[in-house]
This record gives sequence, C-alpha cells and structure tokens, in this order.
Amino acid sequence: MDMCSSQLPLVDNEVLNLSDFGYDNEGCSSGYDSATEQSGSDREPDTSNSDNRSSTAEPEVMKYRSTQELCNTLQYIISLPHLCDVKFLVGEKRVPVYGMKAVLATRSRIFYSLILEAQRQSPLSKKSKKENKQNPSASNHIVIEINKYKLEDFREIVTFVHCGKVNINASNVTGLYCGATEFSLSDLKIACRDFTTKSIRKGHTSTILKSAKFYLGFHGAATKFVEKIHGYQKSVKG
Repeated sequence: MDMCSSQLPLVDNEVLNLSDFGYDNEGCSSGYDSATEQSGSDREPDTSNSDNRSSTAEPEVMKYRSTQELCNTLQYIISLPHLCDVKFLVGEKRVPVYGMKAVLATRSRIFYSLILEAQRQSPLSKKSKKENKQNPSASNHIVIEINKYKLEDFREIVTFVHCGKVNINASNVTGLYCGATEFSLSDLKIACRDFTTKSIRKGHTSTILKSAKFYLGFHGAATKFVEKIHGYQKSVKG
C-alpha cells in the first residue's frame, strides 16, 4: 500500500478503538490521497466586449502543484549520509538510518525533542570541531539510538516523515503503527488502521499477528493493536 501526504498535523497519541475495525470508512478521506496536480481552468477567455473590459479583466491564473518529484528528491537526499545531519543507530547491530534535522523536527514534536536531547548530551568538543574544520568530510551527525524497532520498519517511518509516502504490508503494519503512535504521525496511523481493517475483513491477519510479536514487549500501542484485532475476530465468530 503506497501512501502520499502533503500535510502531517501533530496530534496526541491515541490508541485503537474497537470501532476502528467495525465500520466502513472507505468513503472517508484520511488525507493521504492528496492530488499531485492542480490546475486552473483551461477554457478560452471570453473575447466579447474585449474593448470595454480589457482594462478591468483579471489576468488568467493557473495553479500547478507537483509533489512526486519533491518526494523523489527528498528520498534521494536521505540516502546520502553526507547530505544529512541526523544519524539513527537502529537495533542491536546499530545500523545507520539518516535524516535531516529540519524535516524531522518540524514534522514531529517527538523527533524534535529527541534531537534536542541528543544535542545536549553529545555536544561537539573543541577537538571535534577542529577536526571537522580540517576534514570537512568528517561526520558531524546528531546521533540517536533506536532500539525498539525493526530496521526496515524504522526506515519506512523515516522515509514517510521526509517524503510523505510509505509502503504498508502485513509484516510491517504493527511497527508502523507503533511509530505513528510514538512520533505523533496522525496520517500514518490512519493508513495503518485502514490497512488493518481491510486485512481483517479479508481474513488476512495471521501475518500481522506473527510480526506483531516483536513489538509486544516494547510498545503499549502494539499490545492494544493486537487486542483489538483479537476482539474483533471473536465478535465476528460469535
């Protein structure tokens, strides 16, 4: 499931309600099917009485918006470590995932707090600053450790924050939902709910529940997420 979003409001962290799985919301817009192009009218201008109206007629205006190239550019940037200033070390193997401070901080208050905390705890020493001046290629990333997410799930979260798009499947929906809850990413949370609702109705929940086991010990959101799935399944069978 591919999702694009042009706006990401910051909301408080809520948990799934049983009603999230019990109603048909396919007719509702959750904000992530935003248009990639918008244009004004392409009608020929009315030339009648042009002599009388030429001095007062408003000029033709066309509004055009293309977000796909912007998404692709941002995704390319975060694949280049030297263009990023934040480095997440994910999991036991501390695999780096890169991002841009300005984007992360403005898209999520939680990321903003993590960045500030990391800067306070690990300010560059005078020696490090001197080394960076002598060697511009030296790393000066803000380093943040992330231990409660699978690598690929967290990489998808970071990609969503920067690009507004994400691929949701049964193997990563729980991790993405936990990330959406923890980092206050409301559109991502809605998308995870929509995907899960459709999966439940089709009887495709075994993979979701299997992959959710990793998160049950780390995130309260995962526990409630799984409980609601089980609760809905029981109500259907009953």
